[in-house]
Amino acid sequence: MDYREQSKDLLSRKKNLVSAYNAIKTELQHLENEKTACKTIASNSSLDEEKARAVYEERLINILADIDDCRFRLSVVERELLKIEKGMLGLSDYQRDIIETFFVERVCHAVDDLMERWYKERSSIYRDR
Repeated sequence: MDYREQSKDLLSRKKNLVSAYNAIKTELQHLENEKTACKTIASNSSLDEEKARAVYEERLINILADIDDCRFRLSVVERELLKIEKGMLGLSDYQRDIIETFFVERVCHAVDDLMERWYKERSSIYRDR
């Protein structure tokens, strides 16, 4: 297994993971609100008691399944982001900047930007990368 390629792939997905984390958190909040609304509608329903209960139970089961799925997806994304953060902790600012520029942001002319920012030669940056 080539851990370098796996690391590059994980770093290239960092932006998507952050976006997914925010989207899943929002979705989870909406599902929690929907669960509360479902309970309120069921208690205020004018349908006969048995039919209202069946509709409520079915809808609540679907919402709970969606919430469980959402929490699972959130835990997967959090685990991936935690891997990235733990890996970046032991690095210097220079090393972190190289990784962010080359692999996360994928900036055009990344070497030129880093040369200006860190006053290093092109070959040094490529070697450090």
